[in-house]
Amino acid sequence: MLVPSGRLSPLQQHLLQELDLGDLPAPERAPEPYLARDLDTDEVRDALPTLEWAGLVERRGGDGGSLALTPLGAAALREAECDELTARLSAVASFADTVSRGAPPRVAGHALKRLAEGTWTLEQAESYVRTGHPGGGAPS
Repeated sequence: MLVPSGRLSPLQQHLLQELDLGDLPAPERAPEPYLARDLDTDEVRDALPTLEWAGLVERRGGDGGSLALTPLGAAALREAECDELTARLSAVASFADTVSRGAPPRVAGHALKRLAEGTWTLEQAESYVRTGHPGGGAPS
């Protein structure tokens, strides 16, 4: 992927996901669509030069135009989503070891569901099985 850091930031990924659904007007022309999608227009404006330079996003039309996802942007987005799912599947497989050590089925099932959804990390799921509370300080 051509993003200078090698990975998409959460903001970049969120913006690419929104552009995957359809083009958006340039943020300086119409900030409302960004606000409705929980995107800060100042942060989007700051991120755009990098995304455009990397060829992940392009501007179309004149007068500020609109932003569109490029085929390379779609590929970068799919790669980031695949990486997330791979990490989640790995965590689920690791959690199977915890369950095999005799965790109560109801507790293990709840923790597994949260882990598979991506709501909890592996550490939180394992803490829940041990203590009845997810660890890590994140909300349950």
